[in-house]
Amino acid sequence: MKKSVLIPVIAFILGVLLTVAAYSLHTKKDDVKNILVSSVSPLTTKVVYSTADSVTQGYYFPTHDNLLVMDRANAETCEAFIVQVAPNKFTHRHIHDDTEQIFYILSGKGRLDLERGGKKESFIVNPKDFVHVPRNCYHQTFCEGADSLKYLAIDCFPGGHNPEEPTWDSHAIAVCKMKGWDYKEARIKKN
Repeated sequence: MKKSVLIPVIAFILGVLLTVAAYSLHTKKDDVKNILVSSVSPLTTKVVYSTADSVTQGYYFPTHDNLLVMDRANAETCEAFIVQVAPNKFTHRHIHDDTEQIFYILSGKGRLDLERGGKKESFIVNPKDFVHVPRNCYHQTFCEGADSLKYLAIDCFPGGHNPEEPTWDSHAIAVCKMKGWDYKEARIKKN
């Protein structure tokens, strides 16, 4: 990754982590019992992660690719991955009740369709755009350029991640099952 992109990406990630920390500090006393206690020790977790394709674990879904950067098992309230959507393709329309998503557009051109409060909205996204997808909003991204749309996605779990899906891999298995996709096929890179 070029230095001109690396610095904003690092600043972006730090901003997301500070936002999650600030949210945690402002949680109501009554909500504290709903927050899952993480087994992640801040004294032993990995600190620096690579976004290089050769290092990330790939998940190649029929609609898009996810390249895992940081597994949710390595953090208390977040995970990160690179999403790649090929030209004229799109992610599946979906919703998260436990996750806010942050996207930082790395390359390509695209569109985000978002439905909140029953209202449908569309947003054009370009490199260096920062996108926030609130919880409980249906959303879908589309590649609308000649090159793949590529963005860093950070999932933030304000109440902790789903204990039934403690790792990204367990989440990917659940998504494949729900969508009728073959998990083993999703782990094989297609050219």
